Amino acid sequence: MIPAVRVTSTKSDRLWNNTRAFQNRVHALKLFMVGALLLGAPLSVSADEKPIQIGVLALGPRPVPAWHCGSDDPLASATPRPETVPPAVLGLRDGLIRLNYVEDRPENAGMPGRRFALDIRMGTVQDIRAYAREFVRKRVDMIVAIATAPVRITQEETQDSSIPILMTSVSDPVREGFALSLARPAGFITGVGHQMAQENGKRVELFKQLMPALERLITIRRPGYRPSEESVQEVRAVARELKVDLIDLKVTSREELQTVLAKMPWQSGDGIMVLTDTFIISNVDLVLETSLEHRVPAFGLQDYMADWGALAAYGPSAYESGAHDARYVDKISKGAKPGDLAIEPIDPTFVVSLKAAKCLGISPPLEVLRQADRIIR
Repeated sequence: MIPAVRVTSTKSDRLWNNTRAFQNRVHALKLFMVGALLLGAPLSVSADEKPIQIGVLALGPRPVPAWHCGSDDPLASATPRPETVPPAVLGLRDGLIRLNYVEDRPENAGMPGRRFALDIRMGTVQDIRAYAREFVRKRVDMIVAIATAPVRITQEETQDSSIPILMTSVSDPVREGFALSLARPAGFITGVGHQMAQENGKRVELFKQLMPALERLITIRRPGYRPSEESVQEVRAVARELKVDLIDLKVTSREELQTVLAKMPWQSGDGIMVLTDTFIISNVDLVLETSLEHRVPAFGLQDYMADWGALAAYGPSAYESGAHDARYVDKISKGAKPGDLAIEPIDPTFVVSLKAAKCLGISPPLEVLRQADRIIR
């Protein structure tokens, strides 16, 4: 009779069994996750992970021009509607969503991804200053400031904090004192840099190509504002080469702008150039409505101006600039320092509106249309 053999568990056997059990649990977890993804079930986000709080500052809200074609157009009495969300903010939101972030809204409950919340504030320069102080008190995670004036105000109001500031629509961040260099800002401000002021000569050339009959170019600006002062110098130089007369008008308020536009003796061959001027950009609805009513072509410096009624626009896309800022949000939320993130430019976009051209009685040459990145029909 063979004696019974008692099998004892060695230390190595127990270790192997524990390891095998752990591996089985990991395998089961993987199968659950794969099954959840295949079935479309959302993976839960950690409940204790706070949404990224992003304060947004912009001048406005700006009225969106009421589209009309001449004073006899039946749509001429249409009431302008206020701008609810600036194009740059739409780009920021969409850019974050493309990076798998989820806006913190009730309808997005259960969706996988890191949450973000946008607190959008628009108003006058005085309003922007008050909003910036409020963001500091609330200790938002970062502030997105659109245009030079809001960036400067935010810089001043956050001196005693370390809140990152992401900018857009700023032509010369180094010269404005927002960064030590484009490659290494070295402070708390970074974001998208524009070359709007440096592209005015190109705008004049494109305007003349689109409208060969252009004889008199009207610029409107706020006096003493350096970016627009420099823009006029470049516009004047190129206009002189193209044998186009320049009329440079100066205004200091929306009411004054309305008066100047109403009293201007518009002539055939006139054109309006929108300059790199925060004040004029904030009141561009008046310029574009005048352009369409009197059939005087206007040339804009950002793509949305062509959507709003300008004959064409050449410059960095406001929407794409906001979408690019989303990358900075992503990097900073993962631990990057703003001062280590290079300020990156956005390539200019050339947009032509055939809808406006038809209203203005202009037939853009085919060779110019071929240069366009986008055509509005």
